[in-house]
Amino acid sequence: MKGNTGVIAHINLDSAAVDLLNYPEEIYARFIGGSGMAAKLYSDWADLSLDPLSPEAPLIFMDGPLAGARLSGASRICAAARSPLTGTFADSSCGGYFAPALKRQGFDGIMITGKAASPSYLLIREGKITVEDAGDLWGKGNYETSAILKERFGRSSTGLSIGPAGENRVPFACILNDGHHAFGRCGLGAVMGSKNIKAVVIAEQGKVELNFADEKRLKELAKAVTPKIRESIISQVLHDFGSAGNLEGHIYSGDVPIKNWQSNFNEEMGEALTGSTLSEKYLTRKKSCAYCVVACKGMVKVDEGPFSIPESPGPEYESVAAFGTMLNTSDLAAVCKANYLCNDLGMDTISAGSTIAWAMEAWERGDLAAEKTGGIALEWGDMDAVVNVLLPAIAAREGELGEFLAKGSALAAKELGRNSMEYTTHSKGLEAPMHDPRGGGHGHALAYAVSPRGACHVATAMHFMETGACNYPEIGFEFDLEAMTHEKKPETMVLAAALGAIENSASFCQYADRSFTIEEMVEFINAAAGYDLTIEGLMEAGTRIFHLKRCINYHLGFRAGDDILTPRMLEPARDGEPAGIEIRFDEMKSRFYSLMQMDPERGVATEKRLRELDLSEEAKKIWGDR
Repeated sequence: MKGNTGVIAHINLDSAAVDLLNYPEEIYARFIGGSGMAAKLYSDWADLSLDPLSPEAPLIFMDGPLAGARLSGASRICAAARSPLTGTFADSSCGGYFAPALKRQGFDGIMITGKAASPSYLLIREGKITVEDAGDLWGKGNYETSAILKERFGRSSTGLSIGPAGENRVPFACILNDGHHAFGRCGLGAVMGSKNIKAVVIAEQGKVELNFADEKRLKELAKAVTPKIRESIISQVLHDFGSAGNLEGHIYSGDVPIKNWQSNFNEEMGEALTGSTLSEKYLTRKKSCAYCVVACKGMVKVDEGPFSIPESPGPEYESVAAFGTMLNTSDLAAVCKANYLCNDLGMDTISAGSTIAWAMEAWERGDLAAEKTGGIALEWGDMDAVVNVLLPAIAAREGELGEFLAKGSALAAKELGRNSMEYTTHSKGLEAPMHDPRGGGHGHALAYAVSPRGACHVATAMHFMETGACNYPEIGFEFDLEAMTHEKKPETMVLAAALGAIENSASFCQYADRSFTIEEMVEFINAAAGYDLTIEGLMEAGTRIFHLKRCINYHLGFRAGDDILTPRMLEPARDGEPAGIEIRFDEMKSRFYSLMQMDPERGVATEKRLRELDLSEEAKKIWGDR
């Protein structure tokens, strides 16, 4: 097999046994790798009746075929499981250094089932996987855990770890690579914690030779695209100012949600929180993922004041908005501190910030009383309470308020009642990213709703396509899209769903690969893995993966009626550029279903369409023998 090793390790923690799974190349070609292969593995192995935190529920880490290639943006890896936050099949992507290291140990992926008898970590060394004692690591934050493991195994080692939130099974706990790069969304850290696994460590650079199908062509392609990646406007902004570099511009377009999506414009916040301000005030140096020329990862340090922090990974755009604009504060130092704590405690900043923002509005409305908060006033912009009380309490599930907010906004609102669900901002229980469709583009609303894992802006390519960051004439996308309209959004979403699945399965970075043409994507994948895909074949593979995930969710109980947004997300904006404009959501959703040949009640593709996509087993399970 080329590009891939053909080996997936299955670790049964109940017995500490490691079995090697071998999928044929034909399956890899159909599902590409990464997210697609993780969905296939989950579909084949998971008992879909199990609770997400059941010991036998699988947790999967899966490389793409280009892992280890010296190419910017090719070092990402997928994690997948059933989400304890949403109940959906969930996958999350992480950059850093783990993906190429895993491939050099001889594995395309690992699947973990069972539960260790005591706190443990997995050690991968010389192509072998063992279960080791982690009693000395349990209870520690991600930063200290990463430092201890680096000291123990050397600077060339790399690891995945969870913080106290994952140990305590907070439903939006995350997993970090080397205390920096995050599998941020959907609570996969809680799944890892439920298995008593603190970390997965690769002790050294492996000795397995990477066997690409056409190494010469792969190097030629990388040499040709690297200058394009380095010199693109996106890359330059990312390098200089990080992913928050365009926050101020997004404020003016109405893309950034403010005060729990009650407002779409605040000029002072835009200037105070944008990436150039972050770089000017707190940036110390830049870091990168493996082999990447962009180096968008900023390290920050706040030297003094109540929110001082040591040098550590700085907040990305989503974190800046989640703990800045969403909480109605312009205090960038406080945002850095909240981000620092979430990384160390191991929590998704989007879900944490959105849940706190919802709670602050509930307090303001009188829906959330002092009896429920333990007397803590949840006032807008009170960052002292956020960093010193709320985030530690959530991670520890401490006290009535900590336990309540640790549920996430949707389940907390369901418990609270009082119509508080109406001002949550989620789909399928996953809190929405910090791009408000009312200003950022109405296609985002459709993308959030139909994404298999819930509200997400990276499960599909809609965010970049709607904002004009890419143009793909090879697949018929030459639209000059207007943001605040429904026009051409369902047609774009058909392409965006396939492209997002391709990117997350090939494990491309969605920043770096904006410089690729579709033809170059095909060439990269073929040069690495020898799949012999055409453009049409690649797009079909992406569509197949999208529909497989939808089928898994169908078996987990999800239907078309779950592809919705909350009233707050769909009410016309109150101010800023998008003020008063309605989103024609139902019309977009209906048209998308029709174009994708999806049943308007079941929310999955028709039997005919599933069979056309070579998903005959799913067609039979869902539609029966007809």
